[in-house]
Amino acid sequence: MEPQRRLVEPFYFLGNRVGCLLIHGFSGSPSEMRLMGERLTEFGWSVLGVKLSGHGTSPEEMAKTNWEDWAKDAEVGVRKLRESCDIVIGVGLSMGGLLALHLGTLGIIDGLITMNAPMILADRRTRFVRFVRPFMTYVEKPKSKPVASVAKSKTASSVTEPKAERFVYERIPVDALISLNRGIRQVRSKLYAIKCPALLMQSTRDLTVNPISVEIIRKKIQQVNPGVIYWEKSGHILTLGQERDEVVLKVHEFLQRFVEKKELQQS
Repeated sequence: MEPQRRLVEPFYFLGNRVGCLLIHGFSGSPSEMRLMGERLTEFGWSVLGVKLSGHGTSPEEMAKTNWEDWAKDAEVGVRKLRESCDIVIGVGLSMGGLLALHLGTLGIIDGLITMNAPMILADRRTRFVRFVRPFMTYVEKPKSKPVASVAKSKTASSVTEPKAERFVYERIPVDALISLNRGIRQVRSKLYAIKCPALLMQSTRDLTVNPISVEIIRKKIQQVNPGVIYWEKSGHILTLGQERDEVVLKVHEFLQRFVEKKELQQS
């Protein structure tokens, strides 16, 4: 699949002095975060959507990168936003949420928002992927299953996510998946270091990240009393799902409360 430039290139929308660092997920691209970025800009916030190394190109390029590269990309994004913003909030989807937590453990952001950040992946086979490395270089991404919902009539039906443009790999480098698992372990072991305000979001029907992940994070960072929001109708890509408009509003409200509290402290 040849990526369209608009879907995979990073984006920067200059607004006020509060910057949102939008970080996409594993094997994805900035296309997962662009719609949120455009909406947040309409509220006046500055937005930087980064493209992680090896993403938005080809699985072969991704195979040359690892967790350390992606963490460095996120850190560079913070420094870029600091050039024009006094406040930087990390906002990440899936592995992007894991990277936002990583930035929080470093103490280089002022607040963070995670969406379906992984502590435990839903597919148990991913935990043992290192054992197939001698035999396989790439694995095929599992086909998405319909998200089941129960209608008022109590009969099961499938929920169709709104169509949205997104570029993502269908083949995953085994080495990259091994590196992601390493990143999860590293971040999980350092969550106690987070001191900034946090909002954690989780789709209850996430088929990629085990929803118990958000409770693991909440307990590990209880020192900052994080907010937790569960979404009942969306799948893993929360930024493009059925509740995407409400998700943006919750991010906006978090930013508003952050600024109001900051101003109150300074007055």
